[in-house]
Amino acid sequence: MKLPCDIVQDLLPLYEDDLCSQATREAVEEHLRECKTCGKQHAAVQELVEPEVEVEPEKEQKATAKSFKKIRNRWIASIVVILLLIPLGYLGWGQYNMSGPSFTNLHELYIANRFAQCLVNGDYEGAFGYCDVEGIKERWLLEGYFPEEKMENFEDDAWELYQKLAEDVEDCGGIQSMRCTGIGGHGVTVTGEDTYDIDFQLQFEHRQIRVSLNVTDGGVVSAYTGYNIEHPLEKLLSWSYPMYDKYRGFRYDIEQGMLVPYED
Repeated sequence: MKLPCDIVQDLLPLYEDDLCSQATREAVEEHLRECKTCGKQHAAVQELVEPEVEVEPEKEQKATAKSFKKIRNRWIASIVVILLLIPLGYLGWGQYNMSGPSFTNLHELYIANRFAQCLVNGDYEGAFGYCDVEGIKERWLLEGYFPEEKMENFEDDAWELYQKLAEDVEDCGGIQSMRCTGIGGHGVTVTGEDTYDIDFQLQFEHRQIRVSLNVTDGGVVSAYTGYNIEHPLEKLLSWSYPMYDKYRGFRYDIEQGMLVPYED
């Protein structure tokens, strides 16, 4: 049965979408073979239809892997941000309360810990390098303790004394361990520098001893252990006090309760 053009054109959408019966399909195809007008119309519609693109398995795997990589990178970035926010929040809290680790005392904490590590390792030259020798000299000159010519070789004199005090500590077995326990206080030196008391727990002569290091941005100034100034550990950690006695030429003898000439 031959179909007129107007009926075929009405049936073309059903034919193209494969929604017609087999008999209708055969009748439309027969008409398209014989009618050039309807055939051209059908061909034009077919050209407008986008062909289905088959994704090759390898490309599909690469696309999937790329998607998972993006997700993984986002997760990693989120974790890094969280890990950064934790210490920043902790330091910010310390800064706000003016206690504990904060943004303004991180360098002093680093100096104190490096100084302690050198002492435990028996590296007294390294420990002396973390002492605020220049700062002590500047403050003594500013306060008029000694004339400038007397302190001309202050660094060399201080290192010479420090080595002797270190030998006395080593003769007692050295410092076995030393760990930071917190920040005890904050102050300002006469030269306007911030100074922090950083607390440690150390082991010396098989005893656990609490010590507070006074630290500036320039290094360790002094320390306090609770021992008297004649104790080898106290002398080493508070070396500036024996240095002061050496420069003035006498010291206070605890047993005699009086000033006596200073002797190396």
